[in-house]
Amino acid sequence: MHNNSEENIEAVRKMALQFLAEVIGQCPAGLERSSNRDIVFAVLGFQYGAVQSAAYVAGLNEEVSAGIAEDVVSRINGMDKESVSKFLALMPTLAEKEYPPIGIGGKAIISFYNSATDEDKLTTTSSLREILRQIDEA
Repeated sequence: MHNNSEENIEAVRKMALQFLAEVIGQCPAGLERSSNRDIVFAVLGFQYGAVQSAAYVAGLNEEVSAGIAEDVVSRINGMDKESVSKFLALMPTLAEKEYPPIGIGGKAIISFYNSATDEDKLTTTSSLREILRQIDEA
């Protein structure tokens, strides 16, 4: 059981990193250096939602999922763990309030891995770009 759990944790970590790298690749350059608080929360919320959804599907508990999210978000954004921890501490509250980027990220990662074609995968990876476009227009 322990080994299976370790395999699940690593599979979720790998899946989330692959998906989020694809998503970030579809977004504007320099996104990771943005100082716009709305953009930062949207990106981190999307990433958090994706990791949480993958962990849920893998049957991992909340504590394990939080650890994976911290690792993945810090690695994908090049942020230190302390900064990531501060942002991620707010995410469960935002999730309870149904913050849209969290839900969109959660659905997008599942859609990405269930996509039959590369075109369908590309559509799911553009979901974060669409969120950012809406923030820019607001």
